[in-house]
Amino acid sequence: MTQSQLIYVIILSAYYAVVIVFSFRILLENKNPLKTQSYLLLMLLFPVVGMMIYLFFGINFRKKKLFSRKGFIEQKIIHDWMSNYEHLLMQRADDVREYLDEKAKLPYLFWRNNFSALTSNNSVTILNNGEIKFPMLLKKLNEASRHIHIEYYIFEEGKIGSQILDVLCEKAKSGVEVRLVVDAIGSSKFRQKTMKRLRTSGVQFYEYNPVIFTFLANRVNYRDHRKIVIIDGKTGFVGGLNVGDKYINYPGTTNYWRDTHCMIEGEAVYSLQVLFILNWYFVSKILLKPERRYFPGISQKEDVITSIISSDPDSDNPNLMEAYFSMINSAKDEILISTPYFIPNESIMTALATSAKGGVKVKILVPAEADSVFVHAASMTYMGILLRNDIEVYMYKKGMVHSKVMIIDEELSTIGTANMDYRSFDHNAEVNAVFFNQALAKELKAQFQIDLNDSVRLDYLSWKKRPFKIRIIGSIGRLVAPLL
Repeated sequence: MTQSQLIYVIILSAYYAVVIVFSFRILLENKNPLKTQSYLLLMLLFPVVGMMIYLFFGINFRKKKLFSRKGFIEQKIIHDWMSNYEHLLMQRADDVREYLDEKAKLPYLFWRNNFSALTSNNSVTILNNGEIKFPMLLKKLNEASRHIHIEYYIFEEGKIGSQILDVLCEKAKSGVEVRLVVDAIGSSKFRQKTMKRLRTSGVQFYEYNPVIFTFLANRVNYRDHRKIVIIDGKTGFVGGLNVGDKYINYPGTTNYWRDTHCMIEGEAVYSLQVLFILNWYFVSKILLKPERRYFPGISQKEDVITSIISSDPDSDNPNLMEAYFSMINSAKDEILISTPYFIPNESIMTALATSAKGGVKVKILVPAEADSVFVHAASMTYMGILLRNDIEVYMYKKGMVHSKVMIIDEELSTIGTANMDYRSFDHNAEVNAVFFNQALAKELKAQFQIDLNDSVRLDYLSWKKRPFKIRIIGSIGRLVAPLL
């Protein structure tokens, strides 16, 4: 054997040894079977690419390092908070039992998985689209007298972003506590000049989970996908809208953005406050104690029963997926879903199909053209199963529908940041508000119907005839979706 042949044999043997080691590691981790199969298939078909994807997304040493102390601190904060408000749970659960009968089990599920107390002392305002949300947000920010806590995935420094930043700086200078958290990837264009201005003005500013070379890391896991604002511990905002000019439909706009946000005034804001305090510690290592100034006394006349459901990269359970799953299974008559990205896991697909087979009317609204060709193509691969189970699928044609809304039987509804996909279920920090209120559900349903009027219903034949290129891209996207 020549020297070159020997070198070749050594390199080839080392290569196969590495592939075998990686494969055994994947098997021994005992991940979700679907993820395990996907990784092994990638390793078999594209060994080098498969190893690269596994190194970047599969190994959890980075996750363990990032969140090593977070769980301990969270338990302490949540324990301190729940010791003061645990009595709300049983009281509100009784209210819900009388109102929703068999659906009363849902609040118990939410609380057990997420430590989110039910509160009924709330008023909720639906804010459809940026042109409705941002004027209300600016109004409330200007009224702040004690503190402002803001957490966004995307915060762009355009017209609306500059207006918000101006208010934050003015408020901080006047003595109001202002804390701002933005995701390092979603808000990667945040300028150093702006950060300096914020800190000089007294705004406490941090990035969530910074990464090196952000331009190469657009889909890195463990992102803060939340969009929440807490003002004086009494008013909260949550929903699908990030901060940016493209999310406002100015007169003459050609790229219509359809989204749903809400403003909550009442005790449910306490839960949003806890979530912010937890993430604030994670990004700043500064522990804000759950003092009364952050959880003030609240007096509201309205009675919207509300639960705030969240998930984190280090959550023990997929809280939001379980919440969606439970809500779907609780439906008797109707399920209405609006989501920009539909890449569900097997549990959600089974729940939807089973509900439809049981006579529940299921309607799903997705964009006809999404802001990600790859993700949209992957979403389209699921439509055949939906259509074969008599689930109505509507493609929004007016623009980009980005709402994350679900309405059950005109009684139960949710608005939040979580898409119906693996990333929201397993990897990101997300938050949804769940409402047990008929009037609110009917209001959301009315808007859903308006959105359907701007949509076309997808039929099975049209789905089958989608271009071959889109089918290939979608199949590849669906293959790797559980991994990313």
